Amino acid sequence: MENEFLLDRYDVDATGWGSPFLLVPEVTNVDNETLKQLEGAGEQDFYLSGASPLGIPFNNFRYSSSEAQRVKRLDAGRPGSPCTKKYLCTNTEFTELPICTASREYQNLKIKQLQTQVLSPVDYTEQLDKITEKICLCEGLCSSTYIKYQIVKPRENKAVAICPGPNLAYFSNTYSLEEMVKHIYGQVDLLDKVKRPHMFLKELNLYVDYLQADITAHLKNLDDKKRKQLVNFKAQLQEGINYYKQLFNCLPNQAADFLQAFYNELIISENKLNGTVI
Repeated sequence: MENEFLLDRYDVDATGWGSPFLLVPEVTNVDNETLKQLEGAGEQDFYLSGASPLGIPFNNFRYSSSEAQRVKRLDAGRPGSPCTKKYLCTNTEFTELPICTASREYQNLKIKQLQTQVLSPVDYTEQLDKITEKICLCEGLCSSTYIKYQIVKPRENKAVAICPGPNLAYFSNTYSLEEMVKHIYGQVDLLDKVKRPHMFLKELNLYVDYLQADITAHLKNLDDKKRKQLVNFKAQLQEGINYYKQLFNCLPNQAADFLQAFYNELIISENKLNGTVI
């Protein structure tokens, strides 16, 4: 069991569990509509996004109402969000006072700048997507709580932004707090017969995917500094794979079929990394 493994192997005092508790209505504030969406979500519904106005990649839910609202506004020719709370205003590229990159003001200015550049249709679309991918988190991350407790103010945005970790995909029901705690400590198995990768492998594959995406993003302007960074990143991932090989070869309390399955999936990840050309 992963929780027990972390406690025993690394002598940590406790482990932290986040995303699965989004499906525990007793302890988290998720509105009913979003809760039903999360129950039925699969692996492909969670992805690493550039939606944060702060420019920090984070896990996003593909079918959140905030994402649907973002696309609807873009299709209507009105990209961006009205900036009412102004908590994430950090950009001064076009204005003296900082504005938010998810705001309608910033995105309109940035798109006008983009239109003055001589770009191929593919490059233009790629840059436009990066601009308009940003969503309002000041309102979006609060909306679920407001809706659940019916405290939404008049004319306040009701679109919900939510950012679960990718492992939420393997949970497909709502649970009581007692059920989730028992699952964590191995007294019940909420994921019985659910095929999922070990958390170490899941994290490894997220990093490999990130490396590949970073390489693609810099193909046309890959200078020596960036190339060195990518090469070092790839080498660190290989070191991690080597560590996993040694680690799981010295765990006598693990079943042979588990170790073999883990090793097979690890080799697939290693091949994927080795096939990544910088």
